[in-house]
Amino acid sequence: MYVNTLGHGYVLDDKAIITQNKFTQQGFSGIADHFTHSYWYGINGKDAGNYRPISGVSFSIEHALFGITPFIGHLLNMLFFGLLCVVLLKWLNELQIMPDHWLFLAMVVFAVHPIHTEVVANIKSRDEIYCLLFFALSALQFWRGMENTASKLVLSGALFLLALLSKETAISLIPLFPLMAFMKYKSLGKAFKASLSSFAATLVFLAIYFSATDLLADKQYHIFDNALVQDASSGELLATKIWIMGEYVKLIVVPYPLVYDYSFDTVQLVGFSNIQVILTLIGAIGLAAFILKLTKEVKDHKSLVIILLTLLFILPLIPVSNFIFTIGATMAERFLFIPSLGFILLFVYSIHRIFEKRAWKNLMLANGLIALIAIPLAFSTVNRNKAWESDEVLFANDLKNLPRSAKAHHNLANIYKAKAENSTNNAQRVTFYESAARLIEQAIGIYEVQEFHHELGLIYGELGKWEGVKKSLGRYVEMNPNDATAWMQIGIANGMSQDMAAAENSFKTAYSINPNDPEICLNLAKAYAIKGDLAKAKETIMKCEAIDPNNAAIQALKSELP
Repeated sequence: MYVNTLGHGYVLDDKAIITQNKFTQQGFSGIADHFTHSYWYGINGKDAGNYRPISGVSFSIEHALFGITPFIGHLLNMLFFGLLCVVLLKWLNELQIMPDHWLFLAMVVFAVHPIHTEVVANIKSRDEIYCLLFFALSALQFWRGMENTASKLVLSGALFLLALLSKETAISLIPLFPLMAFMKYKSLGKAFKASLSSFAATLVFLAIYFSATDLLADKQYHIFDNALVQDASSGELLATKIWIMGEYVKLIVVPYPLVYDYSFDTVQLVGFSNIQVILTLIGAIGLAAFILKLTKEVKDHKSLVIILLTLLFILPLIPVSNFIFTIGATMAERFLFIPSLGFILLFVYSIHRIFEKRAWKNLMLANGLIALIAIPLAFSTVNRNKAWESDEVLFANDLKNLPRSAKAHHNLANIYKAKAENSTNNAQRVTFYESAARLIEQAIGIYEVQEFHHELGLIYGELGKWEGVKKSLGRYVEMNPNDATAWMQIGIANGMSQDMAAAENSFKTAYSINPNDPEICLNLAKAYAIKGDLAKAKETIMKCEAIDPNNAAIQALKSELP
């Protein structure tokens, strides 16, 4: 399913975690640092936030052995995903959640589902694969260890610790251990006792987590990270969070369109009158009532299976739902990696139960039904993989489905800007800059950020569009009036437009903010000279010389003045 990703490069956060991460780039010598610092410390120097040393260690080892080789990263993601599917099949088979044939069909749907492309096709997201893989291995040993094999229970705890060290969301899966034990013993006391190894692993993880990260650090998320940090009523925010839960279900059922970004304003605020919010609430209440009913039949294995699969779907969504605490994303397809497993298993289990109740024993009919679902999903996965070839391909491909994302427009603009800066062909250079300018203008139309105006002004400068420079940087200095360099650039644009009075005023403003910048000082002296105010020009050029006596441009102007 993912062979066509082997020729892909590093995309999105691959750079922050792999190619530009100082710990990863140190190879073997950086391994210890992954354990003593938070996930992002190697790129931003901050110990706040996520703690996922296992994937960091994995990337350090890869770098030590193979260097910067995305082929190896993609190959390992593909192999680990294949191993994960095998381990899941083994674990769920031993739990006897459904007949072997039906379980195999369910795992086929899971394996080919395109919602997983962000995880498997994006090397950095191996933390998701490791998390579920180590949990499945832990659950498998846990199930076997309940046959009075204490060593396997200890091994289960160690493997669960690795799952927690892979990604923190594994902590949401803790209730599955006592539930599995209850399926075996039908005794709450024995179930709790059997689960002590997973509880111990969690305590060890929390101790490590709090020693390596600063949980109380001020986490200021930008609206481009999470649209839910925008100013809005609590009712709108709650309704939108519920809407997102409904959207997650839709993406599992109909995984189209798939996009890499869900920041502002892709997910728009909604109220409780929104139909998707209403349907999601009805579905949640109905599911809760159904599970409550099943709890009255906890001695029944089939009821326990349904509860287990439902929890496998719901529990991993809780840490990423923004209900309990705000996270660094509005929503993301990678957040469905584990929940989709529970949903798919529930779906196939329901079909199996229908066949069972109607005494349909024709497995060819079952195969055909699942094939009708799996084949289109498989084609969609292979096709979606193509978008993850590079940042440029991903950004350009997804933009058509992200018309309201300021971040998506800006990301593609940065690609074109970089291509313009590296181009030696003037015609191509102009084309790239014009494309970047158009995209930034669209981004500003969605959400105004002062940096966008600054970047746009500089691009217009490269294109020689001086009115555009004045307009963009003019708006920028309204938002950030103390940027002396921006005022100087406005002055240059005014000068190029032959408006020397405006140029002089801009240079004066820049000089008043930063009188120690020789370039600003020089431009002010030039403005005086061009206007014919030679006395001020001489006075100013002497100040410039005092700032930077060896500046050739300053000495040249000084020699030209009478």
